[in-house]
Amino acid sequence: MFRRSAPRNGEGRSYRTLLRIGRMFDAVRVRMMAIILFAAMPIALIGAVQAWRNYHKTLAAPGYRTDMTLERVNLEIRHEVDDLGSMLRVVGHMALDDEGIRRMLELAQSLTGHHYDQIALVDALGNIVTQVGRTEGAHRLVLDDMPRFQGDVRVSYINGGAESHNLPIAFRVTVATMIGDGSGHLARSGFLTAIMPLSWADRKLRPGDPRLDIVVRDNPVAIWVLNPDGSAAAPLCGDCDWPLMPSAMLLGRVQRIMRNGHDHARGTLPDGAFSLGRVEGGVFVLAATRRNAKERHAVLMFAIALVSSGLLLLTGLLGASKSADVLIVSPLRKLTASVNLWQLGGVYDVRSNWAMPFEVRQLAHAFSKATRRLARHERRLERAAVRQELLLKEMHHRVKNNLQIVASLLNLQAGRITQPAAREEFAQARDRVRALATLHRYLYAEGGLYNLNMQSFVRELCGQIMHAIGEADDGRITLDIQVEDLLMVPDQAVPLALIVTEAVSNTIKYAFPDGARGTLEVGLRQVDKMRACLWIADDGVGMAAGRVRRGNEERSGIGLQLIRGFARQLGGELQMFEENGTRYVLVFVLQQPEPDQDDI
Repeated sequence: MFRRSAPRNGEGRSYRTLLRIGRMFDAVRVRMMAIILFAAMPIALIGAVQAWRNYHKTLAAPGYRTDMTLERVNLEIRHEVDDLGSMLRVVGHMALDDEGIRRMLELAQSLTGHHYDQIALVDALGNIVTQVGRTEGAHRLVLDDMPRFQGDVRVSYINGGAESHNLPIAFRVTVATMIGDGSGHLARSGFLTAIMPLSWADRKLRPGDPRLDIVVRDNPVAIWVLNPDGSAAAPLCGDCDWPLMPSAMLLGRVQRIMRNGHDHARGTLPDGAFSLGRVEGGVFVLAATRRNAKERHAVLMFAIALVSSGLLLLTGLLGASKSADVLIVSPLRKLTASVNLWQLGGVYDVRSNWAMPFEVRQLAHAFSKATRRLARHERRLERAAVRQELLLKEMHHRVKNNLQIVASLLNLQAGRITQPAAREEFAQARDRVRALATLHRYLYAEGGLYNLNMQSFVRELCGQIMHAIGEADDGRITLDIQVEDLLMVPDQAVPLALIVTEAVSNTIKYAFPDGARGTLEVGLRQVDKMRACLWIADDGVGMAAGRVRRGNEERSGIGLQLIRGFARQLGGELQMFEENGTRYVLVFVLQQPEPDQDDI
């Protein structure tokens, strides 16, 4: 009929976890360690922040170095592009014809030590008119490489084709010019273009070139030129003993950065850092470096300081825990054991000594005084409790005797009455008084002055009602008692006993007319921690048929009125069902029985 609600597993596990944490912080040693941690936390936090800042600076130093290298590379390429563009603009302003421009280009190539792969004069359609330097593999000037206005310097890069994975190999610098007719007059427009190799080989740089500071052999920074998708790379300096390709891990990270559309990025490596960026002409350049000896030493010292700080803190906590155990926990444990022994009936005996802290000695002395006073007070309470129990037993005994006398008087008076209705009323009053007498007899005989065992009480009460009505011997009505071993306070047992008396009496008298046989079920059980359920059911003719058989003159409604009134006194909800008999169901809030005096 009723099912007890069970706690959910997740809530139970959370509650048990919180309970374990709370119990852990109940210990003195744990609290002392927590106090030490809170006291040392500001100093440790300041030291940790300072160490972390130094460590972060150490980790960031290689990244700053690669960023500076990229800036230097970009600056040097820009300077070279500016110098080349200025030279081409000077030649263009001379208003020379094709042959004069050729001689000036040869002079420029000679002055620069034949550094440029090609210097050419191109007409307005991009076709080469005249050129100096390498002639094979000459690249035609396309529209995207042409300057947009006079004085504009157009810079683009040239890749090496599919065989070299489209890696940039040179820069093309182009300026607009006007070509003369040989007599000093401007005849047509064109372009001057030069191809500047993208290679900083140490053997090709002149002494005093600032790029030599970057491409020295012992430079810890390696520099690569990347193709547009980052899938291939070539060292910027071919004879600087740099790796031909970055590591596969680094190249993979570079490709992800370039796919995301970033023009500049910096990242850390397990042993250094790298920087990626665009330089003049839109070429991607990658610079990577390893930590130097000082940086590796700083990282190692940070790890040593971190481990040593943790070990020192752990040693301090263990020392504090051991000191707390010897100086505080052990004396308190002895004091607690003695108090527990005294609580179980033993003798409280704690001898304070100078090894105990002053507060613990004071606490032991206070407990000694308190236990002596409590012992005297307990002896007085035991004597008072014995007297009170005797008085209560005597009271219940006398009430039981008086109720039995009243029931006997009602029985004698009923025997002198000739009217059946009046005699029945006297008999019902007698049964109610007998029910109360039986309850007081249980309170007196079984010694349960504060609570009542409802299992044996209901069983005897129902048997007593059957016997009083005369249905106990022939077995016409079967009594089925289903009462749990339930303790109930007398304030609730009294109305419950009267409800059982009224319902059972009415059922026996009216549910089985004309000698009919049947079963009467009386049950009481605890639904949950707060509620109990009483039910009384029969398989007789039912309440409606019983009222018809009794007639309209009889006062048949007082029993039901009493049942409802006692149900309201219990604060419960009474329901009645008429299907194959009559069934009373009462669910009420169960008052908690007071503990026995021996358990206090």
